[in-house]
Amino acid sequence: MRTGPLSTAAPLRPFRALRYGPAAGGPPHGLLSPPGDGVTADRAAALAAHPHAFLRLVRPDLLEGRETGGQADGTARLLREWTAREVLRRDADPSLYVVEQRTGDARVQRGLIGVLDLAHPGSAEVRPHEEVDPHRVRAQAHRRKAAGADLEPVLLCFDSSEADPDAAPSVEAGAACLDRVAAGRPLVETWAEGCRIRLWRVDDPVRLGTLDAYLAGRPLCIADGHHRWAAAEEQYRADPTGPGRTLLAMVVDVGRHPLTSSAIHRVLTGVPAAELLAAAGEPHPLPSRPAHAVDVRGLLPEHVHDPLAAYRLAERLIARVRPDGRGVEFEARRDRAVARAAATSGTALILPPVAFSAVRERAARGLLMPRKTTSLTPKPWSGLVVHRHHPESTSHHSEEQVCDWRESESITTAPSTTRPS
Repeated sequence: MRTGPLSTAAPLRPFRALRYGPAAGGPPHGLLSPPGDGVTADRAAALAAHPHAFLRLVRPDLLEGRETGGQADGTARLLREWTAREVLRRDADPSLYVVEQRTGDARVQRGLIGVLDLAHPGSAEVRPHEEVDPHRVRAQAHRRKAAGADLEPVLLCFDSSEADPDAAPSVEAGAACLDRVAAGRPLVETWAEGCRIRLWRVDDPVRLGTLDAYLAGRPLCIADGHHRWAAAEEQYRADPTGPGRTLLAMVVDVGRHPLTSSAIHRVLTGVPAAELLAAAGEPHPLPSRPAHAVDVRGLLPEHVHDPLAAYRLAERLIARVRPDGRGVEFEARRDRAVARAAATSGTALILPPVAFSAVRERAARGLLMPRKTTSLTPKPWSGLVVHRHHPESTSHHSEEQVCDWRESESITTAPSTTRPS
């Protein structure tokens, strides 16, 4: 098992976010996007129907008529255009943002969004748990530098139930502060695909101090966004004093709001199951297997029960039949993986989920799992806030106005109503 670096950063800091303004033309559920890596090509057209849909920024590669080679420059141009026309407007004061998502199955996720400063190592230990693809990291770094912005937050987590007893008062005070913020009037409140999404802004110094103490000294595990994190670190190493040293992040306390860990299956397009099984030393498919799917656990020795052994075996099989890595796709849903394999005369490698407790335990020891091992949900919807690395180049709200979406079909503005704890 390979090991990963232990990074540190200053605690989560307030920032002046870019958010949708009145010029965006709402409604909010037509502008926001599911996490960019969770959008499939068949859904992209509907999600990008509005001319200011956020998907146009985060996944231009999925939209018809877009050349994939110019994605970075296209995103940068569109972001400049939207800020110039005040489709996206900058908040007046540095703030942290509380976001809450309630799904149809009554799950609640509440997190805190701010920026991490990589140039000022501090008490925030950030622990990756998965390997990354160096080519994808370089592409992300290029896109990030061209845009001069973070469009989606890296999802970080900690478990308050594991806090040192001496930290209990600050943990309890921070959790209570978040509850009080969430009891107030949100800036954004909308429904999208069965998920209720709400956003609050925190700019009061008393509350900011309480939340700073709440996160101080907490080891943070990367739950989603390993490539974005690595891209930010690469950009920082190349230019330590540049504006790209800050990174948009969302921190979730999984002790209060657990994440669900699901498997990520592999699809080998154009590789028949017989060829794959021959590479594994099994010349004939086992009974009851779908024609285009192989459960990797069935290829392991009977005494091996570690889910990660299945991922390591999948890596070896892929290296044998596709040493260049081409034609290998990742899919969290089993039915979609099998359907994709069938459509491409390929094979889906069906893999087991890894418990999130095991993920965090390994991360704490500096052990990295194969890339795309876990799908941790829920992930935050995209488009609520954007972090611009060059704040002087953006417009900001006059008269302390903020964009206020509350179950409406248009966007209005209202004064900030943040009050101290």
